[in-house]
Amino acid sequence: MKFLIVALAFVACAYADVSELGYNYEKPAPAPAPVQPVKTYIPPAPVVPAPAPVQPAKTYIPPAPVAPAPAPAPVAPAPAPVAPVNTYIPPAPVAPKPVKVAPQPVPAPAPVAPVNTYIPPAPVAPVVQPTNTYIPPAPVNPVEQIEETPADGYHYNIVRYVVYRHRV
Repeated sequence: MKFLIVALAFVACAYADVSELGYNYEKPAPAPAPVQPVKTYIPPAPVVPAPAPVQPAKTYIPPAPVAPAPAPAPVAPAPAPVAPVNTYIPPAPVAPKPVKVAPQPVPAPAPVAPVNTYIPPAPVAPVVQPTNTYIPPAPVNPVEQIEETPADGYHYNIVRYVVYRHRV
């Protein structure tokens, strides 16, 4: 039911006439007429015959004359083997590792002797005396009598039925 009321209120707001609000809206201009395509005949392009394929000319080209093979170069006899030469190079001597030196500790500055100066005490703030603003509660008339809790501490819940007589 609520949905129906909300839907009707929404429709009423949508169809409300707001012309009395003073906005002088102009009506939208009518849409221009669609442009119709011009129907003209364009003839197909004339067919041009393809050129005839060119035939290769029949001419004889004789093979190149064969050149005679060059004469082999004279081979010199191998030189006699030479005795091996001692080419051992000993490794470079190992440099000693640098000795790491710990930085020297910087001595602490000498303590400065305290200077005796007098600092006066802070001023005492004034003490504000509290005011008696207690308002006792108003006396309450007991409307119903409250049952006391039994000595064992358990509160027994009693269901009370109230029967109303039919009034004629």
